[in-house]
Amino acid sequence: MYNQVVSAAKKPELFMGCPLYPGEDGFCDGPCTIELAPHNTNHTWVGLESNPNQENMGAFYSAGFDPCFYSHHANIDRIWDIWRDIHDMQLPINDTVWLDSHFYFYDENLQLIKMKVSDVLNTTKMGYIYEKTDLTWLDKRPKSFVSPQIAKHTLKIRENYYKETSRLYLLSNDIKGRSLENPMTIKVYRPKPYRIKDEMKEEEEVLVVYGVIINRDVKVKFDVYVNLVNETNVGPSYREFAGTFVGLPQMGMKSSSRTINRKSSIKLGISELLNDLEADRDESIWVTILPRTTSCVDATFDGVRIEYMK
Repeated sequence: MYNQVVSAAKKPELFMGCPLYPGEDGFCDGPCTIELAPHNTNHTWVGLESNPNQENMGAFYSAGFDPCFYSHHANIDRIWDIWRDIHDMQLPINDTVWLDSHFYFYDENLQLIKMKVSDVLNTTKMGYIYEKTDLTWLDKRPKSFVSPQIAKHTLKIRENYYKETSRLYLLSNDIKGRSLENPMTIKVYRPKPYRIKDEMKEEEEVLVVYGVIINRDVKVKFDVYVNLVNETNVGPSYREFAGTFVGLPQMGMKSSSRTINRKSSIKLGISELLNDLEADRDESIWVTILPRTTSCVDATFDGVRIEYMK
């Protein structure tokens, strides 16, 4: 929770995802931190995959039949409220395409009604607020798996070994279409390793895993780490963890829709992470992709890069 709501989501696009507009040119498949986890992860954890057609809360066409669906989505909305408070985000979004986007629902009298996004941005006007509770995870800023000095020393030795033995070590521009079946560590260069304080305050350094293609019939999950020296016994509770990708199965859709392999990407804020790992002045970092589901055998991606977001 600390990673997905605080350190990796300091900008609206990181938390909310990239803008999606009507038409083919407006397509964007850049899910946000809250969308991937805890939203997608909780969907996949509820329900039985042993059902005849894998009906569970992780399948789009059957999720709404589970009572847990509604409390889950109410909680996602609550976390949006929490995120705005934490980062003091007033979100003065004036994009009329977003504000005027509308959806149809049946009300309690079975009457079809139309609602715009602009109608539902203020919960107080809708007649409810969320109870204030203790957020224990706010004080759970992660600690590194090993000390940053040991990690950098180990990674340097490993890189020299690869060079001396002529073993392949990957650079971010040499990966196009590579499978996510096995763990992979990639050396990624940072365009701005020597930013001044004002620059660091104004813009977030963002790790982008791009060109991701997954099989839409199964759930796919992989984790992303920075300067990781040991791939065993690691998890989101450690500072090296940058974020996760979770794709939900879209069963029940027409086969022609499922076979459209649109490429997606994930963007993860890493400024705080790099500072904690004492890598904020390094010219490059090592990014490790760890597959968490067997379905990653059919998933591919094109590369990893660093961007900066204001």
